Amino acid sequence: MNKPLVSIVMVNYNHEDFLQDSIDSIIQQTYQNWELILVDDGSTDKSVDIIRSYNDSRIKPIFLPENSHICIATNRGLEQVKGELVARLDSDDIWRKDKLEKQVKFFDEYTDANVCFTKLDIIDETNTIVNDKIKDLYDLYNHRQKDQKDWLRFFFFIGNSLIQSTMMYRKCVLDKVGYFNLAYVQAHDLDFFIRLAKHYTFDFIEEPLCGYRRIENQNSSTDPEKEMRFFNEHMNIRAHFFDDMDDDLFIKSFGEYFVNAESCNENELNCEKAFLLSKCIGYSDKNPVLGMFVLERYLNDKEMFTILEEKFDFTPKNYYEMNKKIQMVGERSIEEKINDLNNQIKELEEENKHQRDHISVLLDLKENQQKLINDMTNSLSWKITKPLRKINSISKK
Repeated sequence: MNKPLVSIVMVNYNHEDFLQDSIDSIIQQTYQNWELILVDDGSTDKSVDIIRSYNDSRIKPIFLPENSHICIATNRGLEQVKGELVARLDSDDIWRKDKLEKQVKFFDEYTDANVCFTKLDIIDETNTIVNDKIKDLYDLYNHRQKDQKDWLRFFFFIGNSLIQSTMMYRKCVLDKVGYFNLAYVQAHDLDFFIRLAKHYTFDFIEEPLCGYRRIENQNSSTDPEKEMRFFNEHMNIRAHFFDDMDDDLFIKSFGEYFVNAESCNENELNCEKAFLLSKCIGYSDKNPVLGMFVLERYLNDKEMFTILEEKFDFTPKNYYEMNKKIQMVGERSIEEKINDLNNQIKELEEENKHQRDHISVLLDLKENQQKLINDMTNSLSWKITKPLRKINSISKK
């Protein structure tokens, strides 16, 4: 087996609890010809002290003076890559000892391969494997699409299911697809994988060689603002999905979704892209706005108007119908309404419970008063004083 240099890029921000485990998992690799380009992104915890405590010439730290976010920091690291092969490890994830060895061997045996992923285990804050506790997530991250076109479809209609800490690729890949897009902070990996998938097939070593850490407070779905940003980034990525896609690859990947199965020239394919953009969330009618932006331009272009009408049976009336549907709202909006209604129901149920409790108290009070009255009217003193009460009543009249 050849011994190419593997450049590992790690970005860290305030991961003092897990950083040492991540670095140690690199040092303990059975394959030792590596360099670690470790970019600390302005950490305010003890991360810098942890990094400085290592005395290994293969560890090449870069300390950014303030937090710049993942894409800027990662690109700083990628700019320093010297190896023939490149790997990424998040500063809270860990590798199995033979991770690098097995991937380097894979590239040595399969010279046409350019991008390789592995399976993963999900770990908690104690490095305990918790695959069974988060089985849906575990299955998602270890699920494979059949080929390049299926990966492109999955990325477009669904989203991402790959983890960067499992991947390794040839340095020439960066020269082809470039670095991270600075416009994204949460969906940057999806954008990068899409650009890879447009040019390369993905290969996999079906062994769990990476421990992907998942803890409660890193879940963006618990933060509505982060969830909305995540959705907006996904929509922006989809808006540019077809920008530089080869026509043959586009037809091969999305041809079965074409409105007009015979679409083949540039203008017809552009119309197909617009229709796909209007169904980009799970091939549904949810949020058609991306496609409608494009179709608006085409309806006001005489040549494209004619193509839409003759080849796709699409007229302004169809556009008006599309405009009746929900647009420019996040996927969470309906869920938020449901949650609000559920919260209102809970509040009403709680209020009803208080009302029922209050009614119950009043009924008890009424029952006790009635019992007291009954006791009084049946008592000996009540019967003895009956003539006096009658006389008193007559005198008042």
